[in-house]
Amino acid sequence: MKYSPPRSSVSANQRISFKGERSAGLSRWGNWRVRAFTLFELLVVLGLIAVLSFILSPKFGAGRQSAALQTAQAMLFNLLSAARTKAQATGQSSRVLIQVDPVNYGQPLRYLRYLAVQTQNPIGWTVFAEAFLPEGIYIVPGNFNALPTGIFSVELTAAWVKSDGAPLRSTALRSNQVIYEAINGPVVEQWVSIIISATAGTAQSGDLIVALGQSRNPGAYAVGESPIVLVDPASVRGLSLSAYSVPTLIDNRSSF
Repeated sequence: MKYSPPRSSVSANQRISFKGERSAGLSRWGNWRVRAFTLFELLVVLGLIAVLSFILSPKFGAGRQSAALQTAQAMLFNLLSAARTKAQATGQSSRVLIQVDPVNYGQPLRYLRYLAVQTQNPIGWTVFAEAFLPEGIYIVPGNFNALPTGIFSVELTAAWVKSDGAPLRSTALRSNQVIYEAINGPVVEQWVSIIISATAGTAQSGDLIVALGQSRNPGAYAVGESPIVLVDPASVRGLSLSAYSVPTLIDNRSSF
């Protein structure tokens, strides 16, 4: 079932930031500047509301996990919407990048959790938004040529399938869109991109799925093994991205 985005909650260590935005205020005492809210200012307000919702949400157990999944789902929706709006407003392509580097020991916490949104300019790409998904929530990888060993929990490996029997993967993430860049840090990392053109089209239509996961302690996994383990495929959420880069929320595995 697909429908409009719900309110969501956000974890305490989650970070969403937008760069280059100015807020309305007083140019001098008693002289107001009045203008409409930008998309990014509205997203910031929504983020603050989400923080308050999290404080009031259950602190432990399934309630918190469900809230974290909804938060991650809403974050993907908002970041893709921001990229689409930026592309149309500037007449330049935008892209959403997801860190997919399992062997980068410089930034191990970024794996399948850290996203950056960039806009294109004459000298390259510039980051204008970034986010970490809530702790314990990860993006399910796409149908890449190779995945690190053990990324799916062993006892539930056979359960990572869609209702039609196809693998439960983020099909919007493609092997031919994997790049290597240093973004917001000195270390060159592996990323997968979703590019949105100036006319709001994308060749990376498909699903983006978020799932519960558990991180492994450094040194507890060998080279070629995943630093995280995805669990509980029955509780996944996410969205479907159209060829016009319009995201639609999906709240259960059977709808993918």
